[in-house]
Amino acid sequence: MSSSKLLLKGGRLLVHDQNKRVVCRHADLLIHDDRIHEIGDHIQPAEGVVVIDCADTIVSPGFIDTHRHQWQSQQKGLHADHHLLDYYHSGNLASSHYAPEDAFWGVLSSSLEAIDAGTTTVVDHAHVNYSAEHSKEAIRGTVASGIRGIFCYCAHPRVETWHPELKMDNNPLAEGVMDNFRELAAMQPFGPRGRVRLGFAMDVMFVRPQVLRDTFAEVRKLGAHLITSHVTHVSMMDALPSPVTIMHENKLLGPDILLSHANHISADELSHIETSGAHLSSTPLSELQMGHGHPVCLQPEFLKLSSLGTDSCSICSSSIPRQMEIALQVTRARRSEEQLRNRKWDGTIGPSVEEVYNLGTILGAQALGLEDDIGSLAVGKKADIVVFSSKTPAMLAAADYNPIAAIVLHSSVQDVQTVIVDGVIRKENTLLNKIAIPQDIAQKEEMVANTSESLQWDEVAREVEKSRKRLKEIRGVVDEEAARNGLIRSFIAAMKLASDH
Repeated sequence: MSSSKLLLKGGRLLVHDQNKRVVCRHADLLIHDDRIHEIGDHIQPAEGVVVIDCADTIVSPGFIDTHRHQWQSQQKGLHADHHLLDYYHSGNLASSHYAPEDAFWGVLSSSLEAIDAGTTTVVDHAHVNYSAEHSKEAIRGTVASGIRGIFCYCAHPRVETWHPELKMDNNPLAEGVMDNFRELAAMQPFGPRGRVRLGFAMDVMFVRPQVLRDTFAEVRKLGAHLITSHVTHVSMMDALPSPVTIMHENKLLGPDILLSHANHISADELSHIETSGAHLSSTPLSELQMGHGHPVCLQPEFLKLSSLGTDSCSICSSSIPRQMEIALQVTRARRSEEQLRNRKWDGTIGPSVEEVYNLGTILGAQALGLEDDIGSLAVGKKADIVVFSSKTPAMLAAADYNPIAAIVLHSSVQDVQTVIVDGVIRKENTLLNKIAIPQDIAQKEEMVANTSESLQWDEVAREVEKSRKRLKEIRGVVDEEAARNGLIRSFIAAMKLASDH
């Protein structure tokens, strides 16, 4: 549903004050076009204003997912018992099987799943760029969904062949990679009101320093809003140099840098990140499974630099509140264990529900350099909003006692009643709205979702299922053991290359 003016009437608004503390306020919220126009008591709707009854609801800023691989929808269920090594060849490198249309349906489905869960902004660390068309179709899927996004075009190693053994081209800047980025940079931003921005992604361990410096300088000059990189220290890649150290030594850190995971960085590395103005994204559920280690986002020294992501919808839920919950309780448990080992107890529980809620809202906006536009409910900010019912079986009582706790500890996707992105209702009455499909990424105007080019969710689901079956057939002829061994050889070669730098 699209309207230039919306009035959210009578909800419990979660409003941040100047100190990032959350105040629960019973009030109305008026939206003009894409921005919050007024927050107040008993706002009277003018003619033409669409009124949304928010009695018995919690009105929250939309959630911000700062690390996600959007294209992987078709792989859900594959990685339930996988470590990072198994995920890497069966999940990450499966991008080589994707045709451009698979990228479109994967990203569209992933984006709609995020919206369904109350996420209104997502950073896509997009390592599906096997051709210019793959990238354009991934962006088209993002635009079509209605989500706000930063498409971080990833320069990534590529599969040369799967047969008779896996062979990789470990050069992330192979011929054509930067030409594709330059073309996208000339076209950005994408979608209505520039809702989708262009960023860049690269894992810096395998690139020579001068090439790295030149690449970062160019993408910044071309207007990349954000540059993101994985920072992992897992047993299978223990010999790799530290990405933070590499970036610090080459003077590449800055406010436009977003580093994912960072579970084992040193105090010096954390200091470099903080001094430079860079930020971190924790993805608790995937980090705990894939061998990254415990999430660091709620550790006191990390908190103000951190944000939350979901990593991949093929690994876990797309719900940011689920990430909040697991991050909170794991951090509390580790703290209790440490106190037990030291035979000390200070009588407190540790991090609060408000702190972890902020990671998925206002601190997420800060990490993306978008705190003036998103992350909190304030006049003048973008109308990116999620509305929770407070009378479902899960939310009843909790919403009255502590609405933040209700979201973090009790809510599920079915409690998400309404989602608004850029002033457009994308989910209402607990159901995703119909979406309009742009013909290409050059289209800038808002489309009305009632044409022949519009789709309901069940129509999207059918196309995703067709794509999944086709990809499963391709994957079925891959020798998984040979692929695993080939990947290990590739990592060894890459580590040798890194050590030669």
